[in-house]
Amino acid sequence: MKYLPLYCLLLLVSISSRAQFDITGEGKLYPVKGASQEFDFGFSYIRREGSYRFIVGRYNLTVQTVPEKYALALILQNDKHVWVPDFINEPLVGFELKIENYTIRLYQDTETNPDKANFVLQLNDENYYFSSGPGQINFLFSEEGIKDVNVKGMFKPRR
Repeated sequence: MKYLPLYCLLLLVSISSRAQFDITGEGKLYPVKGASQEFDFGFSYIRREGSYRFIVGRYNLTVQTVPEKYALALILQNDKHVWVPDFINEPLVGFELKIENYTIRLYQDTETNPDKANFVLQLNDENYYFSSGPGQINFLFSEEGIKDVNVKGMFKPRR
């Protein structure tokens, strides 16, 4: 009985030390200039060399715990194209990304106003309109991986 607190502590440490994930995603980029390109983009939270590493696409850093969220920035330029620095270092007219149970697609709706790009971000079955300022796709995490994805800085029409 006197070892019960020690046993509980060891159990908690062993459970939290197993919390790791490696999530792969793949998609297609549509640059302003040039042909479409396939790309890989994912998230990992792994133990390496005695510490935890959080890896996002081609970037990684040492962390103490699983981050609560990661914000993927979308930057609209001149109403004509979008920059997504985490994907590629050139302007895009669209992209597609499939990661876990999420399908994310950015495309232009030129029928609304031919003078503007009028970008639409589709997250699974929901559409968001992106026509000004920066936007974000927020990936929310738990110990097991992605628990939710939400969009900020874009207009969502009422149903």
